[in-house]
Amino acid sequence: MSESFKKEKRILEESAAKLLEFAKKAGADSAEVAASYGQSTKISMEKQEYHMASSDSGFQFGVRVMRGNKQGFASCNTTDPAELKEVALRAVEIGGFSPDNPSYGIFAAPNVPSNAPKTTLNESLMGLSLQTQKEFIKLLYKESTQDKRMKVNEGSVDNSSHLFLVTNSFGTHQLEMDCAFSWSLMGMAKEEDVLTSFDYFSEFTRDKNLIGEKIISSTQKFKNELVRSLKQGHGQSYKGLVLFTPRAVLDILISTVAYHFSGRNLAEKTSRWNLNDLNQKVLNEALTIQDLPWQIDRRGFATFDREGTPTRNLMAIENGVLKNFFFDHYSAKSTQQVSTGHAVGAPSALPSVSSHCLSVEKGKEALKDIVAKTKHQPGLLIVHRYSGQADPITGDFSGVAKGAEWWVDGSFAFSPKETLISGNVYQALGKDLKAISIETEVIDSGEEAPSFLIDEISVTAG
Repeated sequence: MSESFKKEKRILEESAAKLLEFAKKAGADSAEVAASYGQSTKISMEKQEYHMASSDSGFQFGVRVMRGNKQGFASCNTTDPAELKEVALRAVEIGGFSPDNPSYGIFAAPNVPSNAPKTTLNESLMGLSLQTQKEFIKLLYKESTQDKRMKVNEGSVDNSSHLFLVTNSFGTHQLEMDCAFSWSLMGMAKEEDVLTSFDYFSEFTRDKNLIGEKIISSTQKFKNELVRSLKQGHGQSYKGLVLFTPRAVLDILISTVAYHFSGRNLAEKTSRWNLNDLNQKVLNEALTIQDLPWQIDRRGFATFDREGTPTRNLMAIENGVLKNFFFDHYSAKSTQQVSTGHAVGAPSALPSVSSHCLSVEKGKEALKDIVAKTKHQPGLLIVHRYSGQADPITGDFSGVAKGAEWWVDGSFAFSPKETLISGNVYQALGKDLKAISIETEVIDSGEEAPSFLIDEISVTAG
């Protein structure tokens, strides 16, 4: 750890300890503090011009208190003892007139397992100069505009470091240190009077040595996909097989299903499934979905959650069978279960429940062989992105397929204009799921999925 971050770590831990002490003295039966310190340096470009670097740093504290079965919460971004005392008093006062709920609670957490991977404050990344960052954004711009048909709307590079701490009055003390370099780009392609829709990507790495290589590869992929979609045409309306690429699989299908993994939704009886559905087949047997928070090269990496509970790789769906829900302490207590380490959120807000890094297991067929299965159709719509809505309760979805492709006889033909798609998520991931590709893709350095071939999707050509 750099000398400066040794100082920030000390201030973070001392301030959190004071906040706990103030809360107890103010009348809290128990208290929990989530705290962070972060610093980042960002250089951006907009409309193909560079902007001056912005630099941000600061502390954030959130204190949650219990008074009987009543919960209070308050937050601040200061380390001043007088203000920390006021924040603790405010949290206790709020707890005093909050509704009584036996599911609220603060609990001791075990230590993070010794075999858990660890991030560090990478000295080489932390010491990255502004000049070096400028060279990286120049590389981003150069790679994206080598083809003059590319029009960059905005982009940025961001070097950030942070500390995250969860501590409570039962002895829990979990600290994580991290440093990462990220970049993003938004743009479109234009040739004469033909325009593509806007597209966007964001990637990151914790390894300084990979920055240049990954900027080049991710930007080339982004550019090639946009330029390819300049070849436009009119598809056909039909109901049948549609290929969903990994981004579409995650954005439309898996995000909808993930709503029902939440222990909060289970407790509130808005989930499609209940505890009796555990170990029962609920989706297509070819489908396996895991949450993998220990993937150190992903954005969702975490060894403990917002409440300090250690995380672990957890199976949600295995061969179509429901294996687990995701719980924080509140939802676990509400349903007489135990926390799975899925409390999420920043110190400035109360914990909520979510996955860390969902991963859909690869299938058994090569993508080219899956596409070959569709040659009996007049054409095949391939969906990359989507602008629309999906109802997590009914599963019905409808919207515009953005940057889609129209394939004929197993080959790319053109990018169709304003094509509408609609269907039902649970049917799509049930009887209508016809194939899963062996190839997978990690989207925006986060979740991972293969491509899905799905039947009975309604396609309305523009």
